[in-house]
Amino acid sequence: MPPTTSPAARRTPAAGIGLAAAGSAARAPFAIRHRTALLVLGLVLFLPPLAVVFQPSGDTGFCGTWCPRMFFSWRLGQSAHDFLMGFARAWLGVALVVGVLAVTLVAGRWWCSHLCPVGGAMELGSRLVPKRLRIDFSGVPSAPVRYGYLAVYLLAPALGVGSLCCNYCNFATIPRLFGAAFSQADLTYFLRTAGLVNLGLVVVLGFLAKGGRAYCNLLCPVGALDALANRLGMRFGRRVRVDADRCTACGACAKACPTWAIEPGGKARIDPLACLPCRACEAVCPEEAIGYARRVP
Repeated sequence: MPPTTSPAARRTPAAGIGLAAAGSAARAPFAIRHRTALLVLGLVLFLPPLAVVFQPSGDTGFCGTWCPRMFFSWRLGQSAHDFLMGFARAWLGVALVVGVLAVTLVAGRWWCSHLCPVGGAMELGSRLVPKRLRIDFSGVPSAPVRYGYLAVYLLAPALGVGSLCCNYCNFATIPRLFGAAFSQADLTYFLRTAGLVNLGLVVVLGFLAKGGRAYCNLLCPVGALDALANRLGMRFGRRVRVDADRCTACGACAKACPTWAIEPGGKARIDPLACLPCRACEAVCPEEAIGYARRVP
């Protein structure tokens, strides 16, 4: 008689979907088991008072050489030479963004999910807010808002209206918030109109948001570009995917998702323009229908 194999044994880790069936949380990948620790590591590496990453270059934050936002924004009257010089001035920021997008193409949005100090600070802060006070932004259509904001971000300086690069910058606000206790300049920033507006956005769309990622999902231009890379790599890259045959449409995954990338009602479908590989959905799926893989088996 040929040997029999249980259904669980036939679901290999290479298939991806149903990784939770392979065992307990202790057997889950390191990056998933220790995601909170990695988010804290991101704060240590990029935010005051340590900002370890910036020290060798002589920078103190994401402004200047490390700026990840300004170099791809063209201003009215700017020559091609000046535009390209912006890439040279922010060469470390360019390298960071290119590296982030390259990783996202093949493996998903790991920077946003595990290391970004901006998104990480807001998510960790939101966990300290009582659940009854958290604001649910899942009713907001994220893609139209996100790419509408990106369009304004790119077109406003090109039309000479003004720039959102520095005055309303998430990569400046969070570091200054952490540095306000150590730097008079950072503290003074929040006494200006732009600083107060930025602080309000971070508080409402970050610390008070359910999941802490509304700012990331709606108003971060780097996140918007990263989401496009995530969508482009869907066919060949590893992503969080759903086995529709196993899904029972219970809705647990939609409730757990911090970026409302899973629409409630019906079988789960993940929006690659919003999904982070945090895999909170996988952790709560009672049918083990969600996993991280190149394709659905």
